[in-house]
Amino acid sequence: MCTDVGDCSRGCAFYSVVGFLFTGWVGLMISTQPFFMTGIDDPDEAKNSAFGAMGMFLFTLIASLVGMFYDAQKKGEELAAEPAEGYQLNQDDVPAYGTTYE
Repeated sequence: MCTDVGDCSRGCAFYSVVGFLFTGWVGLMISTQPFFMTGIDDPDEAKNSAFGAMGMFLFTLIASLVGMFYDAQKKGEELAAEPAEGYQLNQDDVPAYGTTYE
């Protein structure tokens, strides 16, 4: 799955977006309706933990975006460095389909 920085960054970015949304939802639920979340002794501590995890997912998302940008720049430089020699249409033995030169 992670063959280069770009592939790994795309996977981490997807995971980070999902984690960011989920922990944001949990933090919102704890802060607005803590009675629906059973088993939480201290709602303020749980809310701070959820929003702290949300911040870590945001950091991971930003790092992933930087990795994707870096990989795109690196691959762009590799493509620009390839010579254009030998890249032409074949002009030998081309059939005359559809031509009106008869």
